[in-house]
Amino acid sequence: MKMPATRAQLRRWLSASLIVAIPALPGMAMAGWWDNNDEPEAEETGIVKWWDDDLVGQLHLVESVVNLNQNNLIDSYAEFPANVDCPDSATDARQPDGTCNDLNQTRMGSKGVRFGRNVDLSAGYPDPELMSPNPRMISRELMTRDEIKEVDFLSYWATAWIQFMVHDWMSHENSETEFHEVPLAEDDPLRAKLGDTLDIPVTEVDPTWTPYENTPPAYVNRLTHWWDGSQLYGSDAETAAQVRTFQDGKLKIEESGRLPTDPQTGLPVTGFNDNWWLGLQMMHELFVKEHNAIADMLKSEYPNWSDEQLFNKARLINAAVMAKIHTIDWTPAILNSSTTKAVMNLDWELVAGGDKNLREAPFSLTQEFVAVYRMHPLLRDSVEMLDVESGQTIEEVSTKDQAFAAAPGVLDALGSENVYYSFGMSHPGQLTLNNFPKFLQNLELPDGQTLDMAAVDIIRDRERGVPRYNDLRRQLDMPPIADFADLTPDEEMVAKLREVYDNDVEKLDAVVGQLAEGYRPEGFGFSDTTFRIFTVMAPRRFQADRFYTNDFNERVYTPEGMDWIKKSNFRKVILRHTPGLEDELELVGNPFFPWDTDSCDWRARDKLNCSWKRLKNRFRR
Repeated sequence: MKMPATRAQLRRWLSASLIVAIPALPGMAMAGWWDNNDEPEAEETGIVKWWDDDLVGQLHLVESVVNLNQNNLIDSYAEFPANVDCPDSATDARQPDGTCNDLNQTRMGSKGVRFGRNVDLSAGYPDPELMSPNPRMISRELMTRDEIKEVDFLSYWATAWIQFMVHDWMSHENSETEFHEVPLAEDDPLRAKLGDTLDIPVTEVDPTWTPYENTPPAYVNRLTHWWDGSQLYGSDAETAAQVRTFQDGKLKIEESGRLPTDPQTGLPVTGFNDNWWLGLQMMHELFVKEHNAIADMLKSEYPNWSDEQLFNKARLINAAVMAKIHTIDWTPAILNSSTTKAVMNLDWELVAGGDKNLREAPFSLTQEFVAVYRMHPLLRDSVEMLDVESGQTIEEVSTKDQAFAAAPGVLDALGSENVYYSFGMSHPGQLTLNNFPKFLQNLELPDGQTLDMAAVDIIRDRERGVPRYNDLRRQLDMPPIADFADLTPDEEMVAKLREVYDNDVEKLDAVVGQLAEGYRPEGFGFSDTTFRIFTVMAPRRFQADRFYTNDFNERVYTPEGMDWIKKSNFRKVILRHTPGLEDELELVGNPFFPWDTDSCDWRARDKLNCSWKRLKNRFRR
């Protein structure tokens, strides 16, 4: 007998339904819902703990989602780029460069198109105080990790996944000749190697931008803006050709299970291989294998299809599997609450396959979206590699020794099953201050350049016009802080923030403020400010994409493809290509949770089967 829902459950479902439904409404339908009179009000300050306010708090969050969807999707073009012609194949297939997704604005979302904004353009100009406070000083004082602070409710797979996704979504072009020169203090250990300054490449401005547009300098995406698997398939025709076999619709992969290697760089041949490390190696191999398995399935169903037909359909299906995993597995894991789980499942079930909705602005990812996905503290400085059979330690492998061309060798030496299991048993770092990976503060790139990525994160926001923390919150219709104590109950951290920022809250950088937020909903792996950008951009990536809305159907994907997507989740993808981990994943319903915890009934429909598995395990012991 099904038990009636509790009041708390009903409130969560009401909130979830509203948060998902509101972005799908026509723009005029939202106007005026919470409009007050036009009299100016005193500015509120401090973190609003909506999660502690029961139904009132839930309605506050819903109001925020309404306002963001109505006011914070902003195009950075004075005049949108002219259309390009679309081939006949574009009707039912993604193009390598992302063109022709929207058949009315065919350049929308494509490679080389500008990032949009989630703040008013008047607030998006480069920061005139680029070096104040000194980014390297902030890195040393507020970012440096002593001992890692872990997220005990996540597995390390969550870290690998989000970088895998970011490499699908966004990358800027950096100059090879112009640099920001960050002064180094006399006692800075980098002086011995670099001299007086840390040189950070300048982000290249869109060459088509001019000040006569009366807009801030704009920047273009090196990748497509779509959720299309471009990290595997590339964002241009040349890269797309390099990764394909041109037989049976498949992607290249060696018999050993490794990706092919570029002999000049030692890096894998794939759609996008910047900032390579072991976690990316694992993810790329998994989803190249997934693509090829889908291609095999399609060939068995449609034996007369050409290589091109098989490839295009397999790509569509594989990209949708990845988007689904991010939506119903990764996001509810890092935002570990029942409400988030309900919201994201509704997002997938209702928004994907619904009507396309551009919200009166051409689709693009935004500079602020880029900024909130600066999640470097998730990375560990090393991983304890375990033997999957015994659970005993094999060795500790530093992340530096997993990076760039060294990544595939770790899998060869230790075996994929052992490495997969080790990631399942390890935890990411918390997204908080003084938890930045040490190796990233002294990162030696293959070209010989040395960077402090914490300082880079700060410079990037300032040069690209992402407002400082308080101004960003104002732009997001969130109250600014009046004092550093508003951010966190950690008195020691408050004192450090006051010292570094001269006791001036208006100087606080966005990335630092978000990491400093100590007041968060229970189970949230990142800050409430980050979450607000997420609430507007997460459904938008579905709603703007023809292949996740009007064309997300059996005609375009095939009945077999839609069934493959429906039955897929991250656990099934891992086991499809690494079946030897069946025992280790028996009670793991979501591999983004630790593999030594029971998440078997992550999906409600698995409850009965999980009860049987638990009973069987009890008798086995």
